[in-house]
Amino acid sequence: MTPPKAILFDLDGTLVDSARDLTDAVNALLAEEGLPQVSLAAVKSMIGDGAAKLVERALAATGGDLSRLPAHVVRFLAIYETGAARHTAAYPGVPEVLHELKRRGLRLAVVTNKPYAATMDILEALGLAGFFGAVIGGDSLPERKPHPAPLVAALARLDVPAEAAIMVGDNYHDVEAARAAGVRAFAVTYGYSHRPHAELGADRLLDTMSELPSLIDEAVAA
Repeated sequence: MTPPKAILFDLDGTLVDSARDLTDAVNALLAEEGLPQVSLAAVKSMIGDGAAKLVERALAATGGDLSRLPAHVVRFLAIYETGAARHTAAYPGVPEVLHELKRRGLRLAVVTNKPYAATMDILEALGLAGFFGAVIGGDSLPERKPHPAPLVAALARLDVPAEAAIMVGDNYHDVEAARAAGVRAFAVTYGYSHRPHAELGADRLLDTMSELPSLIDEAVAA
């Protein structure tokens, strides 16, 4: 295994638990439309493929008007971006691990399907923005994960080849994007995966972010 020079991270379900703020914004939108509310667990099952897909899934689950989806997405983002970091928090061990990876000289990036503005709001509110040399949001490019383009763009900004990078995510689209980009894939088991973790096809599974430095060492030594 080529020693890694860069670690790319998904955001929601990997670095931060954002489900409550997303649920609040979804339910505010649904309330405006006279639709029933959805649970935190339901929203967790809808997260991962960008804001438009989250809104589409919420509307489909509650009998909403999908013909007006673009307008609903605009309204959802307006609601969500006023409080994207109100309840969102980094998962245990995340700040410490980012410190350690930077200490090792690794280059770090966030590659998420969340819109860029909300991503930066969260990273800045949690004091994490300074760790990352590149941040690619779901609206930064025409393509989103599982397309490899966002990972390729992040690597270009970091000036690191694919074989010297690891993608850390929580869902199938993270692993599929990594495979398509020629990047190794690690997956956390505590996020919002739509599939059993053992079926994601990741090179390594992490039960906590704190395991990442030692798993990197083990993978290099293997």
